[in-house]
Amino acid sequence: MKTADLTHDAPFGRRLRAYLAERFPLIGHGVLIVSYYSSNQFLAKVLAEPDAPVRYNLHSLFGAVTLFCFFFHLRVFDEHKDYAEDCRHYPQRVLQRGLVTLRHLRILGGAAIGLGLLLSALRGLPALVAWVLAFGFSVLMLKEFFLGEWLRRRFLTYATLHMLVMPFLALLVYSFTTGRYPWQAPPWYYVYAFVGFFVTFNWEVSRKIRAPEEEIDGVDSYTKIFGTYGAAYVVLLIRVIDTLLVALVGRHLGLSRFFYSALVALFLVCLVGFFHYRLRTDVRTARRMEVYAGMYIIAFDLILAEEIARRQGVEFLL
Repeated sequence: MKTADLTHDAPFGRRLRAYLAERFPLIGHGVLIVSYYSSNQFLAKVLAEPDAPVRYNLHSLFGAVTLFCFFFHLRVFDEHKDYAEDCRHYPQRVLQRGLVTLRHLRILGGAAIGLGLLLSALRGLPALVAWVLAFGFSVLMLKEFFLGEWLRRRFLTYATLHMLVMPFLALLVYSFTTGRYPWQAPPWYYVYAFVGFFVTFNWEVSRKIRAPEEEIDGVDSYTKIFGTYGAAYVVLLIRVIDTLLVALVGRHLGLSRFFYSALVALFLVCLVGFFHYRLRTDVRTARRMEVYAGMYIIAFDLILAEEIARRQGVEFLL
């Protein structure tokens, strides 16, 4: 059944699946979390024990589920924060039509928070502390850092502050992996934690690039801020920063030429999307910028995870 054909009489499970497909695709987020968790976990392990194999174990499973729950509760927080505005600009969405309600999301989001808290506590005090720090930051995001009116007039500052949750999540992975507190992470791990910030920012800008005919009055976009092509150049600049930072991490680890070749190849593939948009600007090429950004996030993490796994070896200890 198409989303447009759903009614309030449809089974709740079907309405919930429609909401998730629209606002929180499970497969896409699952792939994202596997790639993101693997790269950060493997890096944490190799920095802590340079000569030991990396591994997937029960802590990996608990940590990945915790991360999944965290991303979901961020989505629920965003839905509550932006509900009134989304009703004005996107009345066709499942939530705005009342097929799934904010009360439903509060229950599901509360369950996700509870499960993340439980799994973090089971891992130990360092993981619990890391989760509490990340959760505290997410509450500040929900409250718009108590500067909502001021921030909403400064779209770029607003987005930058929200993207800072990513280093907190990287440190959560570190604590799940090593059993150590976030502040005990080595400097090179912090470098990669902020690679996650820039990679996510790359996606954030890409998904809000609009062709001129697609702009909506009252809805912010990066093309409104930087211009039709300026936003695409910002994406390109962020990708350069990402690539240079992770190359520095790779140099510290002594990774192979294959690693750098894969990074360059990924950059060139994404460059195709940039030129498509730059040379033929329309709704289709603008939306492809988000597709390339999503691919970039996943592939970027997988390249590092695969290279570390190939060099160190992988153990499965579930």
